[in-house]
Amino acid sequence: MIDWHQRYTQQAQWTAPLRSYLINKAGIKPHHRVMEVGCGSGAVLQDFSECQQVLGLDIEYNSLKIAQKILPAATFICADAHSLPLKSKSLDFTICHFFLMWVNGTDVLKEMRRITRSGGAVIAMAEPDYGGRIDHPPSLTTIGHYQTQSLRDQGADPYTGRKIRGWFQSAGLVNIECGVMAAQWTKNQPEPEEINLEWAIIRSDLENYLKPAELEALEKADRHAWEEGTRILFVPTFYAIGFIP
Repeated sequence: MIDWHQRYTQQAQWTAPLRSYLINKAGIKPHHRVMEVGCGSGAVLQDFSECQQVLGLDIEYNSLKIAQKILPAATFICADAHSLPLKSKSLDFTICHFFLMWVNGTDVLKEMRRITRSGGAVIAMAEPDYGGRIDHPPSLTTIGHYQTQSLRDQGADPYTGRKIRGWFQSAGLVNIECGVMAAQWTKNQPEPEEINLEWAIIRSDLENYLKPAELEALEKADRHAWEEGTRILFVPTFYAIGFIP
Protein backbone atom coordinates (compact mmCIF):
# COMPACT_ATOMS: atom_id res chain seq x y z
CA MET A 1 0.00 0.00 0.00
CA ILE A 2 1.48 3.34 -1.06
CA ASP A 3 1.22 6.31 1.28
CA TRP A 4 0.74 9.00 -1.36
CA HIS A 5 1.13 11.91 1.03
CA GLN A 6 4.48 10.47 2.05
CA ARG A 7 5.40 10.16 -1.63
CA TYR A 8 4.37 13.73 -2.42
CA THR A 9 6.38 14.91 0.60
CA GLN A 10 9.41 12.99 -0.65
CA GLN A 11 9.11 14.59 -4.08
CA ALA A 12 8.76 18.03 -2.46
CA GLN A 13 11.99 17.43 -0.53
CA TRP A 14 13.82 16.53 -3.74
CA THR A 15 12.89 19.82 -5.41
CA ALA A 16 13.02 22.20 -2.41
CA PRO A 17 16.16 24.11 -3.57
CA LEU A 18 14.70 24.54 -7.07
CA ARG A 19 11.41 25.85 -5.66
CA SER A 20 13.29 28.35 -3.53
CA TYR A 21 15.04 29.64 -6.66
CA LEU A 22 11.76 29.88 -8.59
CA ILE A 23 9.95 31.66 -5.75
CA ASN A 24 12.70 34.28 -5.71
CA LYS A 25 12.78 34.48 -9.51
CA ALA A 26 9.02 35.07 -9.64
CA GLY A 27 9.07 37.55 -6.77
CA ILE A 28 6.38 35.81 -4.72
CA LYS A 29 5.72 37.75 -1.50
CA PRO A 30 3.30 37.37 1.45
CA HIS A 31 0.78 39.82 -0.06
CA HIS A 32 0.32 37.69 -3.18
CA ARG A 33 -2.44 35.27 -4.18
CA VAL A 34 -1.09 31.85 -5.18
CA MET A 35 -2.76 28.72 -6.49
CA GLU A 36 -1.29 25.27 -7.03
CA VAL A 37 -2.98 23.28 -9.77
CA GLY A 38 -2.79 19.56 -9.04
CA CYS A 39 -1.89 20.22 -5.41
CA GLY A 40 -2.38 16.65 -4.18
CA SER A 41 -2.14 16.52 -0.38
CA GLY A 42 -0.53 19.96 -0.05
CA ALA A 43 3.12 18.96 0.30
CA VAL A 44 4.34 21.79 -1.96
CA LEU A 45 1.61 24.30 -1.15
CA GLN A 46 2.98 24.54 2.40
CA ASP A 47 5.77 26.74 0.99
CA PHE A 48 3.15 29.44 0.35
CA SER A 49 1.25 29.29 3.64
CA GLU A 50 2.21 32.90 4.50
CA CYS A 51 0.69 34.30 1.32
CA GLN A 52 -2.41 36.46 1.49
CA GLN A 53 -4.52 33.92 -0.39
CA VAL A 54 -3.58 30.27 -0.88
CA LEU A 55 -5.61 27.98 -3.10
CA GLY A 56 -5.16 24.38 -4.10
CA LEU A 57 -6.96 22.47 -6.84
CA ASP A 58 -7.01 18.74 -7.44
CA ILE A 59 -9.39 16.20 -8.92
CA GLU A 60 -8.76 13.72 -6.07
CA TYR A 61 -11.04 14.63 -3.16
CA ASN A 62 -9.27 12.35 -0.65
CA SER A 63 -5.97 14.14 -1.25
CA LEU A 64 -7.66 17.49 -0.67
CA LYS A 65 -8.98 16.30 2.70
CA ILE A 66 -5.38 15.71 3.81
CA ALA A 67 -4.29 19.07 2.40
CA GLN A 68 -7.04 20.88 4.30
CA LYS A 69 -5.81 19.41 7.58
CA ILE A 70 -2.25 20.53 6.81
CA LEU A 71 -3.28 24.00 5.62
CA PRO A 72 -6.56 24.86 7.37
CA ALA A 73 -6.44 28.51 6.24
CA ALA A 74 -6.15 27.62 2.55
CA THR A 75 -9.02 27.17 0.10
CA PHE A 76 -9.25 23.88 -1.76
CA ILE A 77 -11.24 23.13 -4.89
CA CYS A 78 -12.03 19.69 -6.29
CA ALA A 79 -12.14 20.21 -10.05
CA ASP A 80 -10.58 19.37 -13.40
CA ALA A 81 -7.50 21.43 -14.27
CA HIS A 82 -8.53 21.63 -17.92
CA SER A 83 -11.37 23.99 -16.93
CA LEU A 84 -10.35 25.99 -13.87
CA PRO A 85 -13.40 27.36 -11.99
CA LEU A 86 -11.89 30.79 -11.35
CA LYS A 87 -12.32 34.19 -12.93
CA SER A 88 -9.76 35.48 -15.40
CA LYS A 89 -6.83 37.41 -13.93
CA SER A 90 -7.91 36.59 -10.37
CA LEU A 91 -4.52 35.39 -9.06
CA ASP A 92 -0.94 36.62 -8.94
CA PHE A 93 0.80 33.28 -9.48
CA THR A 94 -0.24 29.80 -10.51
CA ILE A 95 2.07 26.86 -10.00
CA CYS A 96 2.22 23.11 -10.52
CA HIS A 97 4.63 20.34 -9.48
CA PHE A 98 5.01 16.91 -11.13
CA PHE A 99 1.60 17.50 -12.68
CA LEU A 100 1.67 18.45 -16.37
CA MET A 101 2.75 14.92 -17.29
CA TRP A 102 -0.72 13.70 -16.23
CA VAL A 103 -2.82 16.17 -18.24
CA ASN A 104 -2.97 17.96 -21.57
CA GLY A 105 -0.10 20.30 -20.79
CA THR A 106 -0.88 22.98 -23.36
CA ASP A 107 -4.54 23.24 -22.38
CA VAL A 108 -3.86 23.35 -18.65
CA LEU A 109 -1.15 26.00 -19.03
CA LYS A 110 -3.54 28.16 -21.07
CA GLU A 111 -6.03 27.90 -18.22
CA MET A 112 -3.34 28.77 -15.67
CA ARG A 113 -2.39 31.78 -17.78
CA ARG A 114 -6.03 32.85 -18.03
CA ILE A 115 -6.55 33.06 -14.28
CA THR A 116 -3.23 34.85 -13.65
CA ARG A 117 -3.02 38.64 -13.77
CA SER A 118 -0.79 40.67 -16.05
CA GLY A 119 2.69 40.84 -14.52
CA GLY A 120 2.19 37.59 -12.65
CA ALA A 121 3.72 34.25 -13.58
CA VAL A 122 2.93 30.62 -14.29
CA ILE A 123 5.47 28.15 -12.92
CA ALA A 124 5.99 24.45 -13.63
CA MET A 125 8.22 23.66 -10.71
CA ALA A 126 9.17 20.11 -11.66
CA GLU A 127 8.40 17.85 -14.63
CA PRO A 128 10.41 14.68 -15.31
CA ASP A 129 11.69 13.36 -18.62
CA TYR A 130 12.23 9.62 -18.58
CA GLY A 131 13.83 9.74 -22.02
CA GLY A 132 17.03 10.85 -20.31
CA ARG A 133 16.83 8.45 -17.38
CA ILE A 134 20.09 6.84 -16.24
CA ASP A 135 20.11 3.62 -14.24
CA HIS A 136 23.49 2.23 -13.23
CA PRO A 137 24.70 -0.51 -12.89
CA PRO A 138 23.39 -1.53 -16.34
CA SER A 139 21.59 -4.57 -14.91
CA LEU A 140 19.07 -2.13 -13.38
CA THR A 141 18.01 -0.45 -16.65
CA THR A 142 15.00 -2.78 -16.68
CA ILE A 143 13.51 -0.69 -13.87
CA GLY A 144 13.54 2.50 -15.93
CA HIS A 145 12.29 0.74 -19.05
CA TYR A 146 9.19 -0.67 -17.38
CA GLN A 147 8.50 2.40 -15.25
CA THR A 148 8.42 4.45 -18.44
CA GLN A 149 6.02 1.95 -20.01
CA SER A 150 3.90 1.96 -16.86
CA LEU A 151 3.56 5.74 -16.98
CA ARG A 152 2.38 5.54 -20.59
CA ASP A 153 -0.14 2.85 -19.68
CA GLN A 154 -1.44 5.01 -16.82
CA GLY A 155 -2.06 7.86 -19.25
CA ALA A 156 0.97 9.99 -18.39
CA ASP A 157 3.54 11.46 -20.77
CA PRO A 158 6.99 10.30 -19.56
CA TYR A 159 8.71 12.79 -21.90
CA THR A 160 6.99 15.88 -20.53
CA GLY A 161 10.16 17.63 -19.35
CA ARG A 162 11.53 18.39 -22.81
CA LYS A 163 8.16 19.71 -23.99
CA ILE A 164 7.30 22.29 -21.36
CA ARG A 165 9.20 25.18 -22.91
CA GLY A 166 7.20 24.78 -26.12
CA TRP A 167 3.99 24.49 -24.13
CA PHE A 168 4.78 27.72 -22.28
CA GLN A 169 5.33 29.43 -25.64
CA SER A 170 2.02 28.09 -26.96
CA ALA A 171 0.22 29.36 -23.86
CA GLY A 172 1.30 32.92 -24.66
CA LEU A 173 3.73 33.34 -21.76
CA VAL A 174 6.75 35.63 -22.10
CA ASN A 175 10.26 35.96 -20.66
CA ILE A 176 10.31 32.19 -20.31
CA GLU A 177 13.13 30.49 -18.45
CA CYS A 178 13.42 26.71 -18.68
CA GLY A 179 16.06 24.45 -17.22
CA VAL A 180 16.97 21.12 -15.62
CA MET A 181 17.47 20.50 -11.93
CA ALA A 182 21.00 19.43 -11.05
CA ALA A 183 21.73 16.12 -9.33
CA GLN A 184 24.28 15.37 -6.63
CA TRP A 185 25.09 12.14 -4.81
CA THR A 186 26.65 13.10 -1.48
CA LYS A 187 26.11 9.86 0.42
CA ASN A 188 26.30 6.20 -0.45
CA GLN A 189 22.61 5.51 -0.12
CA PRO A 190 19.31 7.10 0.83
CA GLU A 191 17.74 6.38 4.20
CA PRO A 192 16.04 2.95 4.44
CA GLU A 193 12.56 4.49 4.52
CA GLU A 194 13.35 6.37 1.27
CA ILE A 195 14.36 3.14 -0.47
CA ASN A 196 11.32 1.35 0.93
CA LEU A 197 9.00 4.04 -0.42
CA GLU A 198 10.73 4.01 -3.79
CA TRP A 199 10.30 0.28 -4.02
CA ALA A 200 6.63 0.50 -3.11
CA ILE A 201 6.27 2.70 -6.22
CA ILE A 202 8.46 0.45 -8.39
CA ARG A 203 6.58 -2.70 -7.41
CA SER A 204 3.27 -1.00 -8.18
CA ASP A 205 4.58 0.14 -11.57
CA LEU A 206 6.27 -3.13 -12.60
CA GLU A 207 3.98 -5.83 -11.20
CA ASN A 208 2.05 -6.08 -14.47
CA TYR A 209 5.20 -6.59 -16.53
CA LEU A 210 7.46 -8.85 -14.48
CA LYS A 211 7.05 -12.05 -12.50
CA PRO A 212 7.34 -11.80 -8.69
CA ALA A 213 10.71 -13.57 -8.72
CA GLU A 214 12.05 -11.13 -11.32
CA LEU A 215 10.90 -8.16 -9.25
CA GLU A 216 12.46 -9.63 -6.14
CA ALA A 217 15.79 -10.11 -7.93
CA LEU A 218 15.73 -6.52 -9.21
CA GLU A 219 14.98 -5.15 -5.76
CA LYS A 220 17.79 -7.18 -4.22
CA ALA A 221 20.25 -5.94 -6.89
CA ASP A 222 19.09 -2.34 -6.47
CA ARG A 223 19.47 -2.38 -2.70
CA HIS A 224 22.87 -4.02 -3.02
CA ALA A 225 24.04 -1.32 -5.45
CA TRP A 226 22.95 1.41 -3.01
CA GLU A 227 24.83 -0.34 -0.19
CA GLU A 228 27.96 -0.63 -2.35
CA GLY A 229 27.78 3.03 -3.34
CA THR A 230 27.63 2.19 -7.07
CA ARG A 231 23.98 3.06 -7.69
CA ILE A 232 23.16 6.02 -9.92
CA LEU A 233 19.54 6.92 -10.60
CA PHE A 234 18.92 10.10 -12.53
CA VAL A 235 15.72 11.29 -14.16
CA PRO A 236 16.13 14.77 -15.73
CA THR A 237 13.68 17.07 -13.98
CA PHE A 238 12.77 20.21 -15.89
CA TYR A 239 11.26 23.47 -14.70
CA ALA A 240 9.82 26.48 -16.49
CA ILE A 241 8.61 29.91 -15.50
CA GLY A 242 6.81 32.32 -17.78
CA PHE A 243 5.27 35.73 -17.17
CA ILE A 244 1.94 37.20 -18.18
CA PRO A 245 2.27 40.18 -20.56
